[in-house]
Amino acid sequence: MKRLVVCLLGVPILALATAAIAENWKLAPGETKTYYDEDFSRVDQSTGLVVTRIAEGKANGPYRNWPASKGPILIFALDCAADKWMDLGMDFDGTKGLPKGWRQEAKIDDISGAVGKAGKLLCEAKESLPKVELP
Repeated sequence: MKRLVVCLLGVPILALATAAIAENWKLAPGETKTYYDEDFSRVDQSTGLVVTRIAEGKANGPYRNWPASKGPILIFALDCAADKWMDLGMDFDGTKGLPKGWRQEAKIDDISGAVGKAGKLLCEAKESLPKVELP
């Protein structure tokens, strides 16, 4: 019986540990409550755009502990060379992927104005971000 209890308790703990790997929310330098997901941030191989998501609140896994009153997680594509950003939508529960035709979204001036200091940080770290072929 003790083995069964240990086994049953181990499964949720393993699931929580696995979920934590998928999200790594970091506070951008100089920010007080705006976080970016370091694990989600990547460079699109075909366009060189940096895709990221940001949120305001606490850093302990917004998709698991994010109160509805805090608002959504915001998804952006950043054109670092042109200092422009693209709004790719909002995500309330972590299930939203990139929308179809996302590369054709309108580009808006001033990355820092939308993404804050996280945008500047990601553009500076662009060469070290994973380069992947996004849909």
